[in-house]
Amino acid sequence: MQPLIRQRGYECSVLGTGYDHMENELPALLPLLERMQPSCVILDSYFVSQNYMKAVRSRAPLVYVDDLNLFDYPADVVVNVTLYGKKISYPANKTYLLGPRYIPLRRQFQALEMRMPKEQIKQVLISTGGTDQYHVALGCVSYLQEHPPTFEMMYHVVLGSMNQDVEKIWEKAEKVPCVKLHQQVTDMCGLMRKCDIAVSAAGTTLYELCACGVPAVTYVLADNQIDGAAAFQEAGIMPCAGDVREEPEFVRCIFSELHRLMDDWEARREISARMQNLVDGMGAERLAAAISEMFILNI
Repeated sequence: MQPLIRQRGYECSVLGTGYDHMENELPALLPLLERMQPSCVILDSYFVSQNYMKAVRSRAPLVYVDDLNLFDYPADVVVNVTLYGKKISYPANKTYLLGPRYIPLRRQFQALEMRMPKEQIKQVLISTGGTDQYHVALGCVSYLQEHPPTFEMMYHVVLGSMNQDVEKIWEKAEKVPCVKLHQQVTDMCGLMRKCDIAVSAAGTTLYELCACGVPAVTYVLADNQIDGAAAFQEAGIMPCAGDVREEPEFVRCIFSELHRLMDDWEARREISARMQNLVDGMGAERLAAAISEMFILNI
């Protein structure tokens, strides 16, 4: 990660402390901020405390990236790019940048051409996150081995870098002609645009699918995904197959929702249009422009 950061023209300082005990890094971070005199600090972590944020803000204006609203953040700006961000009752004592119009997606997802879903589904994407600790990918490949599609289809299963079931999945996939495995994908946008429908955990991938206009079924595998999955379902954009931690038959639920959406072309057309109207991929540019204007950065 450090070489990549430096290749892109940024300096990188390693504080050498645990990510989940952030106050321990203050003795190293605060002198660094004193030397750098930054126009602002952008902070994105679930492990922040009020004391940590106050200490950082004492050295520079603070922008905090949130999605949980855990407490009244002592920051100058709070950014919440989720679909439900605008519905949160934040204290009216700071500036807020809220909603998917600010979501910072990778360059490959920016300003894509509008697309219309095909009537016949031939290519399906299954994305299960980096670790897939609940074995969703393995479960999906096993399901397809037992319930192969009745017509020509290809299921593209993306395996995260820390998936613990890789060997088992490859072994099974060799026996399932309708499954193609993908690892270390560099052009996720291209893969998404190739597919007609998708299954994804309720993380940032949902917004990437929106930018691509690919109708999808989502599911929950962590607490910080619950509100997002509910918001997408309530907005009529993505049905949720449930929480994999609570549903023993979660794979069957995923495919049940997937087949229902596959059979409804009109619904997929409407959903795709809503998705692309919601996310145009230009959130990073808007976010940078807003922060630059507030703190007079040279961007």
